[in-house]
Amino acid sequence: MKLKDWLKDNQSLFIDRDLRYLFKNTFGQSPALLLEQEEFLAQEKLDYLEELKSDYAKGVPLPYLLGKEEFLGWEFKVNRNVLIPRKETELVVEKALEVIKKNRARFVLDLGTGSGNIGISIKKACDLEVSVFSSDISFEALCVARQNVVHHDVKVELVRADLFKAFKKNSFDLIVANPPYVAPQDIKGSLVYEPREALEASCCGFAVIREILKNAPSCLKKGGYLIIEIGYNHKEMLESALKELGVYSIEDWIKDYSGYYRGIVLHLNESYG
Repeated sequence: MKLKDWLKDNQSLFIDRDLRYLFKNTFGQSPALLLEQEEFLAQEKLDYLEELKSDYAKGVPLPYLLGKEEFLGWEFKVNRNVLIPRKETELVVEKALEVIKKNRARFVLDLGTGSGNIGISIKKACDLEVSVFSSDISFEALCVARQNVVHHDVKVELVRADLFKAFKKNSFDLIVANPPYVAPQDIKGSLVYEPREALEASCCGFAVIREILKNAPSCLKKGGYLIIEIGYNHKEMLESALKELGVYSIEDWIKDYSGYYRGIVLHLNESYG
């Protein structure tokens, strides 16, 4: 069977971005270029594509099938013990880098690291004076993060911890968190294949965000910063929680590509503590 014929028969089954990523990783070329070629598929490759297609049709996300995903142009190993890095989180990292540069932050915590994509990306983009700590409660997730630390050849300290329990007071200039923020009833579709403990939070998905808001100040240095990724429907709950706590100033909001509020940059008030 010719590769272009398999592609014509099956390309409608794939999201365009997934199809391009699959063929980039499998054949090193884009589907558009391969449609012009007369190459025959070896049986081994055909079997691989058919098996992958079958799992993909069941809803298994492509990054889990390939064992990797791109984030900010870098490649990260993933499996079903970690969330798949997403475009919204790239915006969070870009904002974190702005905060680090502007405020000369030296000690950064990537809270709930998963695959390590946030902490590693920050470290790769910063000079050697920035110390990055990446934590997760999941040992299995930290094993994946360790693989990515080695793969990217960066110095990131990995810590097994439940939120802030492993850290001393006044430790960090910046804390960046992509916490669980999906309500239980919203975990459906391809999300059912991702680790539930990294996705699910009670109180309409806001419970863990609230915990972070309450406890981050003790680990932040005077005038430190907190950046949190949030759900598309959390803006009003977040504003209410911030008003109740009264210890942060809103530095900036982060909107996703659809215009939803998906993150916030908070400055710990100088008067705190």
